[in-house]
Amino acid sequence: MAEENTFTQEQVDEAIQNAKTEWTEQELDPIVTERDELLQYKPKELTEEEKALAEKEQNLFKREVNATLKENGLEQFADVVKVQDEEELNQAVKSLNQIVNDIKTSVGYVPQDHATDDEYSKFEKDKDTKGMIGTKLTKLFG
Repeated sequence: MAEENTFTQEQVDEAIQNAKTEWTEQELDPIVTERDELLQYKPKELTEEEKALAEKEQNLFKREVNATLKENGLEQFADVVKVQDEEELNQAVKSLNQIVNDIKTSVGYVPQDHATDDEYSKFEKDKDTKGMIGTKLTKLFG
């Protein structure tokens, strides 16, 4: 017959306490230590006044962006331009001005031929038939 192990309540309580202590030392303490170290990186909670001030600053910067774009004739790009600071704003304005100038240049008037008007063309524009005939005759007999 198998021998039964019987434990007293004190032995059971002691075994449970030892298991708890071992678990606390090996598992819980390292996690608590790591958490405490990470808490230093937690962002500071803003007060209502600080939140309101941050919102006002953000609105003011948006107005500055819109005003700067308008000064440079770029207000059409207000919905597209997303910048975080003044340096980025200046770079965006510079880039947009360059792009707009390139577009203006590419769609601007470019004459097809650069030939100057001859005498016949001048008389033709003025609807001067005598001058037109005279020019033709000069070329034939001149």
